[in-house]
Amino acid sequence: MAIFGNFKGTTQSDFTIGKNDTGSKISTGTQPSSDISNGDLYIDSSNSTLQVYNGNWVSVGSTLTDLNVDSGTLYVDSSNDTVSVGSTSSNEKLFVNGSLRLGTNPTLKFSGAYLDVAHSNGTATQLRVRDNSSGSDPIFKVYNASNSAEVFKVEGGTTTITGDLSLSGSITGADTDNLSEGSTNQYFTTARANTAIDAKLTGSLAFGDITAQTVETGVVEGVIFQPITDYGSITSSANITIDYGAVNETGTVPAIGDFEYISDIFGPTGDSFVVASLPNAAQPGQMIYVRDETGGSVMAFSDGTNWRRITDRAIVS
Repeated sequence: MAIFGNFKGTTQSDFTIGKNDTGSKISTGTQPSSDISNGDLYIDSSNSTLQVYNGNWVSVGSTLTDLNVDSGTLYVDSSNDTVSVGSTSSNEKLFVNGSLRLGTNPTLKFSGAYLDVAHSNGTATQLRVRDNSSGSDPIFKVYNASNSAEVFKVEGGTTTITGDLSLSGSITGADTDNLSEGSTNQYFTTARANTAIDAKLTGSLAFGDITAQTVETGVVEGVIFQPITDYGSITSSANITIDYGAVNETGTVPAIGDFEYISDIFGPTGDSFVVASLPNAAQPGQMIYVRDETGGSVMAFSDGTNWRRITDRAIVS
């Protein structure tokens, strides 16, 4: 076996080391064009690349169909076009079997319209952000389009949203029983509304300005007046109209006095009922006219329990 080459002390920058004639050689300097055998290596010092000769000088990487470093620490599978770290089997372009640690201030970019995070076997996906080393709460942030301000932030148990929040679809499992409310802006509830109305109806009622009001016709069963301290101002153009229906007789002038009055009242002087539809007698002191009482039509009063004829106090029948 012959060994040839340039050794320390020579002024020749090129060197060749290896077997003569048909053996493999390693060379540098000018790329060999003769006395070349398949498997010869050439180090291109101009760009620090390593080439191998297999009929032509080609990059060493193009001849490596598979690469297995340290039994799976790094595995390149050219037939499946995949690269694995910590494994010799993968269905993905890049598969890391274990933890992946990125350097200081890294950036993750993608060229599509969105970035999917999905479980490999189709089960439920859980995306977690956590801090196990320092014991402090992890922070997850989303910035606006100009990267000038935070629009969404989760820090521990606190979620901060800057700007408007839009919801679509339905929210299940959420009501006023499990959603806390603020001290100023509170939820509307039936109990809270009833309490507020009761508070407003306790004591005197204060009315604002009355400009024009019309009181419709109808039957007033009972009115209770309490002291009214202030109705506010009533403008000169305000009108209050009360309609009592038609007056059926012309008023007459008495011998003494300068006022008119209606001398007679036509029609029933009390509300008229039949026995089958008597009103509630729970309020004592009511007076009604019963048209079909057994002994003939009669006036009746309520004693708090029954309607009684005023003639003999017998219960109306």
